[in-house]
Amino acid sequence: MKFLKLNKTQIVFLIFGIIILILLFKSFGIEKFINDIMLLGWRFLIVVSLFLFNNIILSYAWKILINYPVTGRIFCRLILARIAGDSTSSINAIGSVAGDPIKALFMKNHIPFKTALASVVLDRTVHSLSNTLLILTGIICSFFILNLPKGISIGFLIFIVLVCILMLMVLKKQKNGFIEFIINKLPEKLSIKFITEERLKSIREIDKEISIILTGKNNLRRFIKSLAIRYISVLTTGTLEVYLILKFINTDVTLINSMFIYIFTLFLTSIVFFMPANIGTSEASFAGALKFLGYDPAIGLTVGIIQRLRKFIWSGIGMLILFYGSVNKEKEKYLRETNNE
Repeated sequence: MKFLKLNKTQIVFLIFGIIILILLFKSFGIEKFINDIMLLGWRFLIVVSLFLFNNIILSYAWKILINYPVTGRIFCRLILARIAGDSTSSINAIGSVAGDPIKALFMKNHIPFKTALASVVLDRTVHSLSNTLLILTGIICSFFILNLPKGISIGFLIFIVLVCILMLMVLKKQKNGFIEFIINKLPEKLSIKFITEERLKSIREIDKEISIILTGKNNLRRFIKSLAIRYISVLTTGTLEVYLILKFINTDVTLINSMFIYIFTLFLTSIVFFMPANIGTSEASFAGALKFLGYDPAIGLTVGIIQRLRKFIWSGIGMLILFYGSVNKEKEKYLRETNNE
């Protein structure tokens, strides 16, 4: 699959991330990591299972944004589409974006493609807004558990306010035709080469689908409801994952500290989003967060690796769903051709 391939720049970043990971193992040693993994044991399955519930809840948040009737059977398909689409994000930094059209394609036999694609664009907006709110939550949380200089705290708050303003501007543009707005900003040579009248017509239809959910009080309530559900689900699941991992490896931690560790790592890995699979940077972020709170930073390496293993398991499940879907598609194609003969 093309979205799994890495270009030269990404390969360089991947090598850099592996070097960071090697340095972390060299600094903290491998013995503690092995002991922590043995302590975790079968309870790793509990950590993995948390994200089944998270995927179900996030699929419901996506369902709210779909301007089309979604039955129970279609909702089950929606869950599979989310897992399949999101599976790419743990493999390639570009995968999380590449996975969005996959979700829409996965649903095209159950929901009109343009409606599905419009809902995916909105779901991505909800994702971005939710992450912004999570980081703001982390900053507020840090006021209570860290002794940060006021200047740094104020700087972070200003940064988040600016990001919120930017997201509101994006929402406004989506209401007025966001995709067409982006295309109009492309270099003239590109737009002439790739944007035909037929494609522009399709883009305007998708923009129209997006604008429907952002106009009118009832539809706006649906958008806010989707945002609230996603925010609560991701915050709860992320916090619980860190809390359970630390408890399972005999580290005494509070829920508020677990929340800070999760959001601190989310913030830093979001900044270095260009690192393939956040190799090295994720583990270093966990180590840094734990050190800030007075814990042994070596534990952060364990938490980071366990979280990575959980992501790879769900990525594997997503890939199997994609493979199963492609096999079924080929089977249907063969049966149609056979019937035509």
